[in-house]
Amino acid sequence: MTVADRLPAVVQLRDVSLRDGLQDEVPIATEAKVAIFEALVAAGIRDLELTSFVRPDRVPALADAETLCRATAAPAEQAGVTRWGLVLNPRGVERALAAGLTHLQYVVSVSDTHSRHNAGVGTDDALDEFERIAATAIDAGAVVEMTIATAMGCPFEHRVDPARVSGVACRAVDAGASSIGLADTIGVAVPTEVSVLVGLVRSTIDVPIGVHLHDTRGLAIANAIAALEHGAVRLDASVGGLGGCPFAPNASGNVPIEDLAHALGEMGVDSAVSVDRLIEAARTACDAVGRPIGSHIGLAGPRFADM
Repeated sequence: MTVADRLPAVVQLRDVSLRDGLQDEVPIATEAKVAIFEALVAAGIRDLELTSFVRPDRVPALADAETLCRATAAPAEQAGVTRWGLVLNPRGVERALAAGLTHLQYVVSVSDTHSRHNAGVGTDDALDEFERIAATAIDAGAVVEMTIATAMGCPFEHRVDPARVSGVACRAVDAGASSIGLADTIGVAVPTEVSVLVGLVRSTIDVPIGVHLHDTRGLAIANAIAALEHGAVRLDASVGGLGGCPFAPNASGNVPIEDLAHALGEMGVDSAVSVDRLIEAARTACDAVGRPIGSHIGLAGPRFADM
């Protein structure tokens, strides 16, 4: 059996440009974010991270969360776009629900040290908070999912035991998580380790698994393919490779979604997006933050584009 035989026919691509991609940038106008949103929708994106409901003084680039939710509500409904909002505490849940979002994310770092740097509490305390938040949000009719940060390596503790990741995932599902995201927060994963981790988590939970990959060491697409081979059904990425983690030293951007869509499409995996339109969206987003496009396809174009 070849690699192509082990890949799914269809994969869900979730764009994270507007949240993870912008969180560590100089703030841009809401109108510019709406233009990025519209470009993503035009490219076929139907699942995306919109914003984060955290303290504006901590992440000033996302201080316009409520305004952005209002500005994108009608276009999202018309196009059938699922908009996700990151919440870290009960106040965040209140804000997200009041802003009209019904799909909420929570992030827990499986590394205690990273969790204390990122959230100010250890992993167990963060899981306790998730249990409280999930109960409140689900009672209000929302969908809640968990992303497990540093699942493939920590900048402080280095290697992470896959069994610990699996345990956190099980506890999250027991609390009501609709899906689990496994994040290579600092881009240290290699395909063999991704295969083991995704396979283990897949064998212990019964909800969909996604992976959130950073391309710090150039292995994100190889890691994505390994994840799909072993049961992941969703891949997170951002246009132009924007993003990173402001609390993780040396973390570079996300895997560019246009590179990922191009590679998957050429391998026969349908992601229901237009690579050409994603390149246009990358230009819109990168111009807005004053950065060059950080994707191979954004620079070179799709292979055999003139045929």
